[in-house]
Amino acid sequence: MTRYLAAALLALIALPALAGCSSDKRGTGDSPVANHRGDDTPANVTNFPDQFANIATKCVAGAPGFRAFVTTRDAAPVVLADPTCKG
Repeated sequence: MTRYLAAALLALIALPALAGCSSDKRGTGDSPVANHRGDDTPANVTNFPDQFANIATKCVAGAPGFRAFVTTRDAAPVVLADPTCKG
């Protein structure tokens, strides 16, 4: 019983603390990269009409042959092989 109580107490303390680490209102801001700048070139964005998710796509920096797709909806990014993405 003591283990469960300790785990519950830890969760009550840790969850609000971790939630405070998000960098914007929705908690989806970029993470810090410790002075390592990545590829800051713009992504290719496809805007859809209202009520439909927009899509952004970009070759993955440092991973030749792969392209990332992200959306404005709550969904994980998708990375797929793309031979047009050169180093």
